Amino acid sequence: MISPKLDADGDLIINEQGELVMIEDDDELLQCLRIGLNTNRGEWFLNPDLGIDFSLYVGKNPNEEEMRSDLADGILQESRIDSVDEITFERDLPSRQQTISFKATKKTGEVIATEGVDIGAG
Repeated sequence: MISPKLDADGDLIINEQGELVMIEDDDELLQCLRIGLNTNRGEWFLNPDLGIDFSLYVGKNPNEEEMRSDLADGILQESRIDSVDEITFERDLPSRQQTISFKATKKTGEVIATEGVDIGAG
């Protein structure tokens, strides 16, 4: 697939010629996954099942097993993903920021991985 590229704030990126910057292949797939992981389940009225449950990621002692299961479900919402192989958490307690890294296997059998995905609940 091919999609317009988004910046860290979710805004479209336009080049110096005033044209949309497009992305494809794994870059496009990872962008789709990041969008899903930064959508609170129930937030988008056209697809209330899209996203993850932000309430699981807040509080002093969030349950890592519940978060891992929810994240795997969120990643598997993308039809091009066959399995989620690994999820790791990185927490910055003073700033209360949480990011994840994950590896997943695409339907084609290829592995896709990314690091430092911000979790929408921040």
